[in-house]
Amino acid sequence: MSDVLYLAIVASLKEKIIKGQLKPGDMLNSESALMKEYEAGRMTIRKSLSLLSNEGYVYSVPGKGNFVCKPEVDIFQFKFNKYDGLNTHIDRVKLLSVKVKLPTRQIDRILNLNENQKAVEATRILCSDDREIAMEIIYLPYIPNQPVIEDMLKFANYLKPLEEKLAFVLDKTITISVTLPTAEMSDRLNLDQQEPIFEITEIIKNEATDEVLQVAWFYVSPKYLTIKASTPKGSEDKRIF
Repeated sequence: MSDVLYLAIVASLKEKIIKGQLKPGDMLNSESALMKEYEAGRMTIRKSLSLLSNEGYVYSVPGKGNFVCKPEVDIFQFKFNKYDGLNTHIDRVKLLSVKVKLPTRQIDRILNLNENQKAVEATRILCSDDREIAMEIIYLPYIPNQPVIEDMLKFANYLKPLEEKLAFVLDKTITISVTLPTAEMSDRLNLDQQEPIFEITEIIKNEATDEVLQVAWFYVSPKYLTIKASTPKGSEDKRIF
């Protein structure tokens, strides 16, 4: 019965917070007052407050009491896939080149390569309705005797098997900026050289081994990509990631 009661207390206090009856920074009633209000024992009240704290609704200040948290409302969440997230359908991927070369200092630093270790550089073009609309330059650590990767890299979803295998340890970081296209990009993507384009840098890492699996630069015109973010719903700790 106490288990049912403590969940009812959690639901009640949570509803007051969500409806604004208890605002960020407000102090909750004392444990004694909550015991009286909900006709519950002290351990039941503490169990309810602990759950609310774990979910990010309240926090405790020793010697003072429990207070309503202030959510992080200036950080946003968005789901992004550079192949499926465009405003147009990608129906073909052209593999322009695959090279094994000594990396630049920037690539060497990101991939954390061993001394004199080479990197694989692959350049691809993404097409929609026979139009070349995006360019991607990918860098991977070069591993001697690794199977030829050309067949793998010509598909947009070549990372899918890896992502499924390492789903719980894969970490992706992206940086979105605006730049001007190079002469090659301008020519291939039919862009004016003074026409700004998105530059999306993506780093994929295996958190379990702290190994960077790849870094890629993706270039696409704003007419094919719209970025939309919103505050997440149902976040367990009410922070905005």
